[in-house]
Amino acid sequence: MKKVHTIAEIGVNFDSFETANQMIDASAEAKADFIKFQLFNEDTIEDSPIKDRLMPLILNEEKVKHLQEHARDHELGFILTPMYLDAIDIAAKYGDYIKIRYADHENEELIEKAEATGKTLLISVPYRPLNVYSPRKRYLYCLSAYPPRIEDFNLEVACSCHGFSSHFPHTVCDLAYVINRSFEECFIEKHVMLGTRFWFVDPKATFKPLPHEGGVASEFKSIDRAVSVTFYELTEFVSQIRLVEQMKRIRL
Repeated sequence: MKKVHTIAEIGVNFDSFETANQMIDASAEAKADFIKFQLFNEDTIEDSPIKDRLMPLILNEEKVKHLQEHARDHELGFILTPMYLDAIDIAAKYGDYIKIRYADHENEELIEKAEATGKTLLISVPYRPLNVYSPRKRYLYCLSAYPPRIEDFNLEVACSCHGFSSHFPHTVCDLAYVINRSFEECFIEKHVMLGTRFWFVDPKATFKPLPHEGGVASEFKSIDRAVSVTFYELTEFVSQIRLVEQMKRIRL
């Protein structure tokens, strides 16, 4: 039985609905366990300096339903991050879990409404709250810097949490967490993006490794590029996780 659940955070790293679907295909090929999208509206991004880039990425319920069904076709779990109160209803209806972003980890109104849905919450936090227990809350260690510095990563604090929501554009700290935490169920969330190691070929094959780094690739620059890994890197990371789990099972 797998102990470490990988979440491929597609988030806002797509430029069209078609690309979002292709990234679900790629997440499945990488053998991720879940994919995740963000639910925001025009009010949420009103003051964002990249509002014009984010506007086409707003997901209504119809699009969420389609993405969830596409994920289910690949036997992928589906998670949503609601960023406004009304989005919680959509997140609860279609998501296996409700993810609470770091910016909302002290937003009591949002968290209370999400918890009232009966869904389990995955909450990004700087540390695991003491003397707080809820059967429907899981805390994911998160450094708010975008990206963080490796010297700011606290393995002890991370391992006190149920998971790690990583903003590192590599998997060094993530693997350290897995090695020390894979004895029980936990979650690893990684931002994923299109990169030069993969390019679209057709809807069925989705992604194909390039023969060299200078080859054809999507011209779209992922919004969260600074904190993301490519699907090639995600594939390698998931493989490493499974090896760690195997070693844990056979150790004397």
